[in-house]
Amino acid sequence: MDRSADVFGETLQTNNVAQIIVLRFLKDTDLSSGVPGVIVSNTHLFWVPEACYERLQQQLLLSRALNVMRQKYPKYPVISCGDYNTTPDDAGYALLTNPRPVKLSEQQFDKLLPRTLDENGSDNEHENGNSETSQASAMSYSEMAAAGTVAETDNALKKRRMLELEERKVEEQLQRDIERVGRLVSTIQRESEPLTSCYSTYADLDTSYRTDQWQGEPIYTNYTNWKGTLDYILYTPAAGLSLQSVLSLPPEIQLKPGLPNDVFPSDHISLVARFDIARM
Repeated sequence: MDRSADVFGETLQTNNVAQIIVLRFLKDTDLSSGVPGVIVSNTHLFWVPEACYERLQQQLLLSRALNVMRQKYPKYPVISCGDYNTTPDDAGYALLTNPRPVKLSEQQFDKLLPRTLDENGSDNEHENGNSETSQASAMSYSEMAAAGTVAETDNALKKRRMLELEERKVEEQLQRDIERVGRLVSTIQRESEPLTSCYSTYADLDTSYRTDQWQGEPIYTNYTNWKGTLDYILYTPAAGLSLQSVLSLPPEIQLKPGLPNDVFPSDHISLVARFDIARM
C-alpha cells in the first residue's frame, strides 16, 4: 500500500502505509469449514507526534485494504500488527479497538485537527493561519489605543480590519477542519470493525508495566527519552482463532538508560503473540 490512494481527495504526506499478506494452510482438502488461513498486515504509521490526522487517514486506508482481502477470503481472520504511533489514550487507538459507536473526548478530537508539517516533520501554524502577523497587528493597535489615540487613524483602522479578516479566515479554516475530521472518524466507524489488542490486559499480568492511563496496555513499548506504548498486535476474534499467550516484556532495569542497547537493537520492545488456528 502506498500514498497514491487518496482519502477524500487528499494525498497523504507519507510514502507508504502497510504490507498485507494472506497465509493459507497447505494441503487443505476441506475449505468449507473452519479457518483455512489468516490475513496478516504489518504497518508503521507516520511518526510525527502532531500528525494524528495523517495517521487516521492511514488507518482508514489500511482498514479498506483489509476489507478488500476479507471480501476475497471471507473465512480468514485478521492479525494486524506494527508501530501505530498512537498511544492507548489517543483517538486512533479508540477507533481501532472500541465497540461502535466510539465517543471521542474533546481532547481526543482536538488532537486530530490537521497540522501543517514542514519537510522536517515540524509542526507549523494551523493551515492558512499566520499568528505572528495577527499578534503583531493586534499589538500595534493595542499600543496605539494605550497611547491615548481616541479616533482611529486610517492606518489603525486598516490594521484592525486586516486582523478581523485574518481571524475570520482562521475560524473558517477551523470549521472546515472540524468537518474533515468528523467525516474521517464517521467513515472509519462505518467501514471497519473493532479489533482486539493482544496486550490489552498485560498490565494485569505484570504490575511493573501498569499505568491507569493506558487501560491495561503496557506502560511502554518504546523506551528512549520518551517512554510510552505505540506498538500493538491486533486481531479479529473468530471461530477457530484464539490467543494463547504473549511474550513477557523485559524488566525496566534491562532497558535503562534507554534503547537501543547491547541487548536490544531497537528503540522498541518486541511484542510476540501465540495463536491457535483450528483447522476443522
